[in-house]
Amino acid sequence: MAAVAYNGKPRTPDVVVDETWFSDPEVCKQSKLWYVLSKTLAEDAAWKFAKEKSIDMVTINPAMVIGPLLQPTLNTSAAAVLSLIKGAQTYPNATLGWVNVKDVANAHIQAFEVPSASGRYCLVERVLHYSKLVNTVHELYPTFELPEKKKRKTWVLSSSH
Repeated sequence: MAAVAYNGKPRTPDVVVDETWFSDPEVCKQSKLWYVLSKTLAEDAAWKFAKEKSIDMVTINPAMVIGPLLQPTLNTSAAAVLSLIKGAQTYPNATLGWVNVKDVANAHIQAFEVPSASGRYCLVERVLHYSKLVNTVHELYPTFELPEKKKRKTWVLSSSH
């Protein structure tokens, strides 16, 4: 969703972010969102290349991906959750989109196998504030010491709807 949701438009609860949105590189640069900028430029370059070479391309744009890991290292999304249970004093004041890794894998299979698949697909199962994530982790693992306060500054690196 990094290549989708950062264009300077407000993202209030009544706004629907969909596949027609594209992150604006200038907005990314001004906000110093380098990860978001890299994803935005990479997708733009891929679309240009596909058009030049007449390649049928589909993009899958997931939000924060969570679920079982295949690799022994953490991905960005799992690391974000782990930071909550490893002694963080505060949690980000951010609302993020989340999607299950199994749904992301299935979307890739569908993009390959379904002939009518085309364009961009945004994958977000649910959107929730970090406070809800902290509450959910606490309900599942009541012995974990979790942060009780949110950070003052809003965290925008990966927040998306």
